[in-house]
Amino acid sequence: MKAFMFVTSGLHPTLPVAELESVMGNLTEFEMLASEGNFCVYATKRSGGRFLRELVKRLSLTSSILLFAGSSPEGRIEKLVNTIPRFEMPYRTRVHLQENNEKTEAMEKEIGGMIWRRIEKTGKKPKVDMNNPKTTIEFFFSGGMVYCGIHLKDIKKKQFEDSKPLKRPYFKPVSMDPRIARVMVNLARKTKGRLLDPFCGTGGILIEAGRMGFRVYGIDADREMVEGTKKNLRFFRIKGNIEEGDATELKKRFGRGFINCIVTAPPYGRLSSLKGMGIQDLYQRSMESMEKILGKGGYAVISVPTNINIKTNMQLIEIHREKVNRSLLRNITVYKKR
Repeated sequence: MKAFMFVTSGLHPTLPVAELESVMGNLTEFEMLASEGNFCVYATKRSGGRFLRELVKRLSLTSSILLFAGSSPEGRIEKLVNTIPRFEMPYRTRVHLQENNEKTEAMEKEIGGMIWRRIEKTGKKPKVDMNNPKTTIEFFFSGGMVYCGIHLKDIKKKQFEDSKPLKRPYFKPVSMDPRIARVMVNLARKTKGRLLDPFCGTGGILIEAGRMGFRVYGIDADREMVEGTKKNLRFFRIKGNIEEGDATELKKRFGRGFINCIVTAPPYGRLSSLKGMGIQDLYQRSMESMEKILGKGGYAVISVPTNINIKTNMQLIEIHREKVNRSLLRNITVYKKR
C-alpha cells in the first residue's frame, strides 16, 4: 500500500476529514496513519492516476495531495531527507510550520541545503527552480514531528467559484456555499445513482450532485424556487427532475426505496413554513417521509438547526456542527437506512 498526504482547508474543523474518508471509502481500502492540524496521512490500497483523478474531481475541502515520503522527530530531519525517493529536477522545497513565525524561511534554507548535499553525494548537479519546478518537496512541522511529502495534485477551487450563488441566473441570499453543498453530497457515500433534495431551494445541492454525475431530483413547496432551480440546472447543463411539492408526502411521487441517497437543507427561520406547519413538525414529518422512499443501505445527509430534535429509525452515523450566522448553528447530520 502507498501512503498519501492530504492538505485540508481550514473552512471547518471536522468536515474535511469526514469528506475525505467518505470519498475514499467508495474508491479503495484505507488506513489513517496520522492527522495533524491541516493535513492527514492515509495508506491506500489503490494509488494509480485514475484513483487520484477521482479524488481531485470530488473533494471540495482538500487543497492538495502529496505522496507521503516519511516522518521523523524534528531533531532527525537529515535522516528523513535521506529516505526521500528519487525525484525529477529541477526541484524546490516548501516548509509549513504550524506556528506562524519567521522560522519558515530559515528552515526552508536549512532543509534545502540538506537535499542539495544529498544530491551532490550521488554525483549529480542539483537544480533548483522556485517558480516552475518538476518536483516540490514539502515538509510539515507538527507536535515535535516532521512529515514529508512530494507534491502530486492541486485541487483547484475555480469550479466552486464558478458555481457561487451570485454567478447563477437565479439566487437568494440564503443560498448555500457550493463547497458545503459538495461536502454534503460526498457524505452520502455514493458515486452515482438517484439523489433527491426535497427542499431544493435554489438548487445548490443539486448543482454539485449533477456535476458529479448523479441523476438529480428536487422538490420544493415554492413554485418560484422550483422554476429558479430549473433555470440554474439548465445554466450548468444538468438534467434534473424538479417539481413543486410537499416534502412530507414524498411517497406520492416516489416508490418505496426508489431514491439512492437524500441530501438536503430544509428551511429555517420565521419565514420558513409549509401550509402553516411549525418548523419542528415540518422537520419531523419530512424525515418520516424521506425514510419511506430511501433505499435500504442509503444515506440521508440533512442540515438541521441545533434547536430541532428529529426522531428516526435510521442509524445516526455522524454529526458536524456549523455556524451559519450570528444567531444560527446547524448540524450536518448523516443517517443510514437500516
